Amino acid sequence: MALCVKVAKKKAEQLRQNLIKQGAFDPSFVPLKEGEFVFFPVKKTPKGMKTIRKELFSRQVKFHSVEDALRGKLKPSELEELVRSFDVIGDIALIELPPQLKAKQKLIGKAVMEVHRQVKVVAKKTGPMSGEFRVRKLEVIAGEKRTETLYKESGCRMKVDLAKAYFSPRLSFERKRIAEQVKKGEKILALFAGVGPFALVIARRQPNVEIAAIELNPDAVRLMKENIGLNGFKKVIKPILGDVHKVVPAKYRGWADRILMPLPKDAHEFLADAFLGAKKGCVVHFYHFAPVGKSFAEARKLVREAAKKSGRKAEFVSERVVRPFSPQTEQVVVDFKVR
Repeated sequence: MALCVKVAKKKAEQLRQNLIKQGAFDPSFVPLKEGEFVFFPVKKTPKGMKTIRKELFSRQVKFHSVEDALRGKLKPSELEELVRSFDVIGDIALIELPPQLKAKQKLIGKAVMEVHRQVKVVAKKTGPMSGEFRVRKLEVIAGEKRTETLYKESGCRMKVDLAKAYFSPRLSFERKRIAEQVKKGEKILALFAGVGPFALVIARRQPNVEIAAIELNPDAVRLMKENIGLNGFKKVIKPILGDVHKVVPAKYRGWADRILMPLPKDAHEFLADAFLGAKKGCVVHFYHFAPVGKSFAEARKLVREAAKKSGRKAEFVSERVVRPFSPQTEQVVVDFKVR
């Protein structure tokens, strides 16, 4: 029930302007028209007027940004500390909060949901990616208490659990870029396959291929199997739970026409396995984190060293910066052919 002032329709606009001047008008509710009268919501009883209580609809205020939604709720100094960019994966917003804003995290989470109406969960990062499976610790600060969601990309549906398996929406361009290069009949090794995003996007664009998707994390493989079934790719993608160092030498020597290496960290430690699994002419997509300005040189050096040890040669085809990772570090991809 909202506090209201009752006025005849013919005097409604005049009264509304007067209420605004007094600072009494309450914009959080929608005025009600009833017969020959209008009921204006007010924050307090205006001088010389009578008020009544009426059931009014709350006004859905649209904010252009989380910063706008928090203006007046956070101190100016706190707004300056706010990290303005974040990922929305399915219906989960994944945000970073500096320690000094911890006391306001529920308020910030609510603001994210007000601005992004599709978001049902707001989770904050509580530490860097760590452990054998390179997953990140999260804390849900607003919305439903879950970390699993359904993400859509390039016509594919993917179940993702952000607390159990590594996943980055920021590699969507890379997945599309590689999928557009794949030719009919290729045999593809998807190393560090995660929940299957690279394999799924490739299979959607070119289903006449054979993909072996290798992943060490049991939770990721479980989700990958669900995603393969969800998209109808059981005949295209073979999910494999195992260590690349063991699986490739045992089953995929000289097998692949294309190899994907999107490991979040230390992919260079598996270059020997890539050379072992590659046919002559195989294209390898090698991802690497390195200091800004030196990334390509470092990546090419690592590839050359691994090629030499494997008794193979690498012909560099293309390279590009995928994304900045920190002020000092960037992720790059170097594409090369095995000769």
